[in-house]
Amino acid sequence: MDSLEVPYQTFEYMLAGFVCDAGDTLAHFHKEGQSANPGDPFGNVFAWLWDHDKDSAVATFASLLAEARRQGIDGEEVRLEDLIKGLRFALHRSRLGQEDEFYEVERTLTDQVPEHFGGRTDL
Repeated sequence: MDSLEVPYQTFEYMLAGFVCDAGDTLAHFHKEGQSANPGDPFGNVFAWLWDHDKDSAVATFASLLAEARRQGIDGEEVRLEDLIKGLRFALHRSRLGQEDEFYEVERTLTDQVPEHFGGRTDL
């Protein structure tokens, strides 16, 4: 099955649950100062979102960062920079994992994710 129609609200619920689970996993396995790889399933979903709706891909990435921070252990906070570095590993099966393609992803996330946190630059 290559595609499946899903009502938008149902898709949003599924995406939210997926992000919560990925954030929980990330929070428990991330070590501060290391890249924070969100995993191949997140990379696959992110790449699909990026190709269909970049704003949604950015919002999903920001939600993952927020969820990983919410569920994280004190003193082991996932930083934006570390999650962006880890995302590249998660995109290894996608064209977005290629250096020239990933540059746009990295630039976009660096510029736009802080807006989801009230413009904070200390992410």
